[in-house]
Amino acid sequence: GEISFGAGFSTVDGPLLDFGIRERNFLGGGQDIRARAMVGGLRKNYNLGISEPYFLGRQLEASFDLFKTTQNIQNNSTFDRDSIGGQVGVAYNLSERLKHQLRYTYEDSNITNIDPNASQYIKLQAGKNVNSMIGHSFVYDTRDNRQNPNTGYSITASQDFSGLGGDNRFIRHELKADYYQPLA
Repeated sequence: GEISFGAGFSTVDGPLLDFGIRERNFLGGGQDIRARAMVGGLRKNYNLGISEPYFLGRQLEASFDLFKTTQNIQNNSTFDRDSIGGQVGVAYNLSERLKHQLRYTYEDSNITNIDPNASQYIKLQAGKNVNSMIGHSFVYDTRDNRQNPNTGYSITASQDFSGLGGDNRFIRHELKADYYQPLA
């Protein structure tokens, strides 16, 4: 397990405090349980999550996460935003190094306190807004250790589709790569 604590200052969010707790092998069953809170002068994030590596007795990883975000960013972005939501997902191995992940995300947000000089796009977003999204990712991972890697690389290709009964309609594509090489 791990406990993390951090403090800092951001030019956007002001002073920040960050606290997290995580147990990667809860009661010896392999479950990953995590909680995190980040509180800043203008933003507050809260996250709770659990992952089960052998869902229904199979090599199928199931995860469930809840989140809440409050942003008081009137000074920087001409509006304030509160959101609450969750995500459920499953992941399974296609080969020793290739994994496929499926997920569903639901987020209910409220945009308020809009500056009269804000752009027309922001004014159109005022009020309640629901994002209902499905997505998937392929992860190819050659790292020598997933917790503390020294060599190897990881490539993640993701797609998300929003428009399952919510207010938003979009498709998002994302490609992420990490490369690890010892310097000495």
